[in-house]
Amino acid sequence: MMCDLKNRLRERRGKNAGPLTALYGALAAIILVGSAAGQDSGPRFNDYPDTALKGFITAELPKRDIGECRRICEERSGCAGFDHRQQNKTCRLFGSVASAASGPGSFAATRERVPDYHLRSNSVEEATQVGPAQSTWTHNGSVMSLQVTSSANGGSKVTIVYDIPKSELASVGIHHGTTLFEGRLDGSNLTGKARLTGRCGIIQYDVSGLYDAQSLASFYLRGASPKRGNDCTIQSWDSAGPNANLRFDPS
Repeated sequence: MMCDLKNRLRERRGKNAGPLTALYGALAAIILVGSAAGQDSGPRFNDYPDTALKGFITAELPKRDIGECRRICEERSGCAGFDHRQQNKTCRLFGSVASAASGPGSFAATRERVPDYHLRSNSVEEATQVGPAQSTWTHNGSVMSLQVTSSANGGSKVTIVYDIPKSELASVGIHHGTTLFEGRLDGSNLTGKARLTGRCGIIQYDVSGLYDAQSLASFYLRGASPKRGNDCTIQSWDSAGPNANLRFDPS
């Protein structure tokens, strides 16, 4: 009697196994699809060009490109973010991020938005547009405006223009907005063309120097400047004069 009852129960379970298995499989598929959709609904990192992070560093990896640095951080559940220095291709991984600061030539990304920091190219919460960073300097008696604009390839474009030129420069055609320098900033290396404006018009020449946007310390742009004769032709190149050693002091 007891054996017959057990056999009947087994038969009932066997008859219902197919529909129940199919039902459980369908529910599992729905859950997996919903989970995958949730994971793909937005970017996993907040990207910060020209930015260096501050916080608890868990690893410092040399000779890594940005893509590899991002992948390593993605694969580590304890990685709160990373930054990558283009100049020496160093990848730093952070267990926690305390803050961020402008760092030309450095790219950063974090899982959570950095509070009170605006230099963000894409965000899990919102999209923002990165604008140029501008600072004021004095150069040879004139007030200058230095503008740094982020580039897509990791470097930055730098332009220095006259904001308030000293009065005697008006006679050679220098006014508010006249460009003195255009170039590129990679890390702390600033290179480009300076413009010498005079009675013979504008002539450009190569200059370079070290510029640290964080410290706002005085810096030089140096390069041999042309010396022109009365007929405006270049007679020689000068490496010692003021046009060959352009000094900028924070205003």
